[in-house]
Amino acid sequence: MSDIRSAIDSVITLPHGYSDFAAAREHLFECRAKSRLPENSRTVITVIFPYYLGEEAYRDLNISRYAVSEDYHIIAGGMLKDFTALLREKLPEYAFEPFIDSSPLPEVACAVRSGVGVRGRNGLLISPEYGTYIFIGEIVTDAPVPVDEPGAGVCLSCGACEKACPTGALKDGRVDASRCLSALNQKKGELTQEEKALIRESGCAWGCDACQTVCPMNKNIPVTPVAAFRETAVANIGGELKLEGRAYAWRGRQPIERNLKILDGRESN
Repeated sequence: MSDIRSAIDSVITLPHGYSDFAAAREHLFECRAKSRLPENSRTVITVIFPYYLGEEAYRDLNISRYAVSEDYHIIAGGMLKDFTALLREKLPEYAFEPFIDSSPLPEVACAVRSGVGVRGRNGLLISPEYGTYIFIGEIVTDAPVPVDEPGAGVCLSCGACEKACPTGALKDGRVDASRCLSALNQKKGELTQEEKALIRESGCAWGCDACQTVCPMNKNIPVTPVAAFRETAVANIGGELKLEGRAYAWRGRQPIERNLKILDGRESN
């Protein structure tokens, strides 16, 4: 078993950890991706993809930091597929299946169990090295691999994220995702005056980083080691809006163009 783990460690070049699939079995989400889980799944390999670019890269920011680089489904998803292909070559007697975002697994819970981080009061995973500016992916395998201890370190429970949330979506360690500003500015159609004011005050045409920028666990973290995140960065999407290959493309052009008009005063009523 240790030889299997060593082989996997030699392939996955980003922070990762191992947890028992059995712990997630009763909490799987019903989705099409669930059908790809290997028969007799035994181990979840959680991989984190840091995306922080350094404060200078966000100087003229008008979108959420996670959306500054090319769509993470392309970058992180591509890396995860590459890791999986190498694992299948190196350990052909076992099955390996990658998942990112559209995953049947409770990702944060699996990540905590695998030792790569802890859950924050804003519901996000906190990596001891990279803070909350991370994407999560998994590779599920039927290989027997020694698992890790649950996440090291703790959320400081300082409440800064709850105080900073502009919509009150965070309360007492619980997250009401439907009230998050990210959900609001992704809505289609007409917004209320109150909703427009929230977008205008946030300065953000897509997503929200309020709970992350105030988190003390995000201080003095290193810039991402993933070159593709750095090389594809576009922090301000004013002017000609290009959607292709970006995290906000899935929602279509109308919501983000509306939000940009709100930010620059062209839609005040």
